[in-house]
Amino acid sequence: MQGVVVSARGFEQSILRAPASISVVDGAALFQGQVRSISEAVEALPGVDIDGTDARSNKTGARTISLRGLPSEYTLILIDGRRQNVPGTVAPNAFNDSGSSFLPPLAAIERIEVIRGPMSTLYGSDALGGVVNIITRRGGERWVAEGSVDGTLQGDADFGGSRAFEGYASGPLVSDRLSLTVQARRFDRAPTRVSFPGQDTSVDRQRTMGQLPTRGTIETAGGQLSFSPSGAHEFHLGADATRQRFDNEFGQLGQVNGQAQPGTPGFPDRLQGYDQELGFNRDQLYAGHRVRYARGYLQTSVSANRTETTGRTVPAGAATPESGRRGTPRTLASRILSADSRYTAFLGDHTLTVGGEYLEAQLTDGIPDDTFTSGQTGIFAENEWRAASRLRLTAGLRYDNHSGFGGQLSPRGYAVFTAAPDWTLKGGVARGYRAPALEQLHDGIIGFGNNGRDPLFGNPDLRPETSTNWEASVLYSGLEAGSATLTLFRTNLSNKIERPVAATGGETANVGTALLQGLEVAGRIEPVDGWTLGGEYTYTRSEVTTSEVRGIREGEPLFGVPAHMVNARVRWTVTPSLDATLGGQFRSSRHRPDSFHEPHLGGSAQGAAEALGDFRGYGLMNVGLGWQLNRHLQLNASVENLLDKNFVDYRPYPLRNNPETIVFSNVYNNILEPRRLWLSLRATL
Repeated sequence: MQGVVVSARGFEQSILRAPASISVVDGAALFQGQVRSISEAVEALPGVDIDGTDARSNKTGARTISLRGLPSEYTLILIDGRRQNVPGTVAPNAFNDSGSSFLPPLAAIERIEVIRGPMSTLYGSDALGGVVNIITRRGGERWVAEGSVDGTLQGDADFGGSRAFEGYASGPLVSDRLSLTVQARRFDRAPTRVSFPGQDTSVDRQRTMGQLPTRGTIETAGGQLSFSPSGAHEFHLGADATRQRFDNEFGQLGQVNGQAQPGTPGFPDRLQGYDQELGFNRDQLYAGHRVRYARGYLQTSVSANRTETTGRTVPAGAATPESGRRGTPRTLASRILSADSRYTAFLGDHTLTVGGEYLEAQLTDGIPDDTFTSGQTGIFAENEWRAASRLRLTAGLRYDNHSGFGGQLSPRGYAVFTAAPDWTLKGGVARGYRAPALEQLHDGIIGFGNNGRDPLFGNPDLRPETSTNWEASVLYSGLEAGSATLTLFRTNLSNKIERPVAATGGETANVGTALLQGLEVAGRIEPVDGWTLGGEYTYTRSEVTTSEVRGIREGEPLFGVPAHMVNARVRWTVTPSLDATLGGQFRSSRHRPDSFHEPHLGGSAQGAAEALGDFRGYGLMNVGLGWQLNRHLQLNASVENLLDKNFVDYRPYPLRNNPETIVFSNVYNNILEPRRLWLSLRATL
């Protein structure tokens, strides 16, 4: 509670005084349990859900981040303030969870800041639901080096284990002038082959996408040079690259060209759009400058980001036989160039931040065989006024001009009142927005669903999605080793972008509005020396208020987020070098949409919602141990899913359009791993 954050206003300030609902994950905590993606790093925070709607949410084995009941595409991911979201759909057909694996090595992370609620005033598009900002470590005055190895052993041999190696080093090249940081990580996962009704994976592994993670490898490497010619100036130049590879030999992620049964309707030449291996790559180059003045400082940064998907091909339905393009590699690549500059001035009782941002984006897609581009310029100003000794008022406004739809205003206002030394009251209102994806503004075919069967169309008349968020918080920090927060929120979402015929193609359109509201509670206390209790509770209720989408009805939840989410943990510090943790989580049932995707059926699970009802809730327990062997070595171990909860529970139901056909669907929205042992050894020099 007493920590320092930068994401709420762009400069360092206390969490208590920050004009936002913000939580922080310390870098050291990332080594206390298995963290394979950005989503797993923030899973235990209030307002965060990472389970997704259905099997489409976790195709590569990673999981996406939903904040306050909004889908993951409304969450802006930053690394040191640099935008990581791709403006276009570079990983179509629900492979966007791959973005959660573009993660720096854990040893390079100082902390992760999560803001719940719109932050478009400072960050523009995509920050409609909130912001996740990964803050990396800066090089110090001496050389440090860290390395770690970890692995997972599954209690059920049908589930694949994993292992990871990583290294980090930083230090001065020229004392007080030039420093270097380097980092690398490799993650390997074995395939999972669990059979269930309607799908014997020992014989046929097709159409298990998202439910059974396939074999995969993720490699990341990067480095940064920092230069300080004087005490007032700091420059940095950095680069990083990530390569993700996933096995699709048997069509686990999508039907491979040539593997469909001969004569399958809609599949001439059996060209479905997938190769035997899928890849997701990202390369980044960035530079920045910070100069301190007597009453403020100026920060400027530029970055270039290239993201691509490999292993996709042009399906038969996307090109004529005469074109010669059927079955050829499908280009899917995005390039982003961004520049950002902001000046923060400390003017007596006022702290003023003004700045501007330029974003140029490009998406190339081999199905429309076209390149889509957009340009966006934003200017913003925000001022914090210390109106009284205990009252801080923040007001901000941003104007963005987008080449696709014109101008957009994003205001916000916030108040922070110190009611007593131990009590803080916060509250405010903010507007957020999200621009349509690059290809969605295209007038024509932009892709295919259902393994190449159903064409998807763009719409040049789309408007940006917008939201208005109200929130109010009470924070208590009166205990030396404890704190508590309570937050109420309400969000009105407008201009929701969907395809009017859900899951079966159609033209993208602004089709609906929704209301989301809820409660977030978090607390931590040390009742006696050596014992720490902590927990979080989130209540979320969402409702579609207007809809023109078949399969999404008014009054239904907007997104399949549990109404109730609970995290709890007890930590016992046995000795200064040994601690043990017992943790648990509970997720209530979640909405099963009418358009729920069932991979082994090849698309929408017609009738599952009526026959089986909502996805079932669950509870999990974990136990962990941390042992500092000596000043250089640390051993961590945990048993995840301690009670060995089984998430493979398929029930029969009749297809809506063919009641004589009985098929099966899981009562859980995803198949989570059974009991497993995670071990990690970390060395620090």
